[in-house]
Amino acid sequence: MSQVTHFQGDEADEGNSTSLAPSRAGGGDDGGEGRSLLPSLPSLSIFDKFRAFIHSVRLEMQKTTWPTRNQVWSTTVVVVIAVIFFGFYLWGCDRLFGLFFTYLEKSVR
Repeated sequence: MSQVTHFQGDEADEGNSTSLAPSRAGGGDDGGEGRSLLPSLPSLSIFDKFRAFIHSVRLEMQKTTWPTRNQVWSTTVVVVIAVIFFGFYLWGCDRLFGLFFTYLEKSVR
């Protein structure tokens, strides 16, 4: 199933097979021809690719946790209240800045 890759490491670990650099010397499973260590996948038709995609989507959707109706309702209420609050806040700021610049313009003339 899984393939163990041997790595070459520092000078102290040269004889140790648990070091970190990949070892390409020797026969190995790559045939000694410098090919990739990954196995080649069979070529799939477009229909098989689509079926695999749909299957993957279904598996991921089963992992999804959906919010309850109460959670959706409470977060919706919080968002509506926040929008109303910030709407009035920004309207008030705009009104104050408008009055300030109107006063400033009148005082300059």
